[in-house]
Amino acid sequence: MRPNTKDTQSALLWILLACSLAACRSTDVPPNIVLITVDTLRADRLTPYGYDKIDTPAIAQLASESILFEQAVADTSWTLPSLSSVMTGLYPTQHGVRSWNNRLAESQQTLAEVLRSNSYTTAAIAGSYALDRYFGLAQGFDHYDDTMTRSLFIQDPTKPKPKAPKVLDSYLARMHRQHTNAYRPDSEVADTAIAWIEGNQDTPYFLWVHFLGPHEKDKRAHVSQRDWNSYEDELVARYDPDVTTMDQEVGRFVDAIHKTPHFDDTAIIFHSDHGQSLKERGKFGHGTDLFDSTVHVPLIVRLPGAERAGERVRDIVRNLDIFSTVLNLAGATAENVESRDLLAERNRTSDYAYIESFLTIGLLGHEAEIEGRKRKLSTVLKGVRTNNAKLVARSPVLFENNRVSESLPPEYIETKTKLSLYDLSSDPDEMVNVVRSQQAVRSKLVPLLAKHQAEVQPGEEQDLDEAALERLRSLGYDPQPSSDK
Repeated sequence: MRPNTKDTQSALLWILLACSLAACRSTDVPPNIVLITVDTLRADRLTPYGYDKIDTPAIAQLASESILFEQAVADTSWTLPSLSSVMTGLYPTQHGVRSWNNRLAESQQTLAEVLRSNSYTTAAIAGSYALDRYFGLAQGFDHYDDTMTRSLFIQDPTKPKPKAPKVLDSYLARMHRQHTNAYRPDSEVADTAIAWIEGNQDTPYFLWVHFLGPHEKDKRAHVSQRDWNSYEDELVARYDPDVTTMDQEVGRFVDAIHKTPHFDDTAIIFHSDHGQSLKERGKFGHGTDLFDSTVHVPLIVRLPGAERAGERVRDIVRNLDIFSTVLNLAGATAENVESRDLLAERNRTSDYAYIESFLTIGLLGHEAEIEGRKRKLSTVLKGVRTNNAKLVARSPVLFENNRVSESLPPEYIETKTKLSLYDLSSDPDEMVNVVRSQQAVRSKLVPLLAKHQAEVQPGEEQDLDEAALERLRSLGYDPQPSSDK
């Protein structure tokens, strides 16, 4: 029977209308990808990771629709090198960003560059100065918003500067002169991200949104040595409320994504750059140790259509694996990377994660005579974490003229390096050093440290101007401590 032309046309019109209402798009168009980074967020402070002292309903809802990785590890415990690893799929030993006089070199291939070459619109919204384009993370982004609106500096102008802890005296003195903006509140980050999402629905996009989250929000220049402990206690007490606030703002942003016509074609990855020590061992902060409180981070991956929702992965994975995971979602590839695709089970897990921190440089300085010369030294941390164990080495490096060098005599490094080994299965809080009693584990992990030392690539160095230094100090990082203590 000959088809009725009017009926056929009517059916086609209904199909077109349905597609328009559902905002359907071609199956060969890759998904939108949203990467949410929360600064200084511990995995063990979130509801889906078992924390019950506060509720984080937005992240819990996201986790219920996602794959949750229980043992995700950041390869360093401070922001710039950690996020350089995420953006390159490389360890700091490979991409060269290890200390504050490094920036990500233009020769490094970034996630945004690969995605842009694969027809993605790329955008980033940063929540703190640590992600300023000054440090090279803007490579490959069509839009990089690093505008800050708040200072992290609080000063009591009515009181003279008191005597501060000796190691921080110059640091605090310089913070008296801190007048530049260093962050913006999570509410402003969410507002900016929502506005960008609502205005960019025409093409597949990669959007990276960085919330400052529970990172400490003020650095008081008027805290005396006597009051320092109580001040840190105050910062510890603020941590959970700040996590709650972050959850609300992340939830508001995710709700906005949900309202977009292409939500079912959008992947969302939620993670942190590092954690925070909350005085479990008497110390507050991050960057100066490699305990799980600072390197165990949340990692949650919501696939388009909530595919594989509720899956939990217990094996160790790494923050830098986000790189290959995003590229897999986008149908893109990159060569010569350390990263592995978290979604491909056969390739997903690594036997271990390499971890390090060079933020101790300048804070742990000393002098020593080496080969007949008096040299200025500092201490760095390097480690290996497996599912059940962690080895950390405290090793000396040269630190002269604000430049770091590991070109010390090997025998000197060997004699001065101090090892700590923790059995995470029986001692998850890392309180007991078993380096002497577990020689077999030590013997297995020490060569892995040597492997990463052998692959070190020099970083691109630069001199930070005074404005940059002041903004970094307000965030708690003092890349060039003064000698006038």
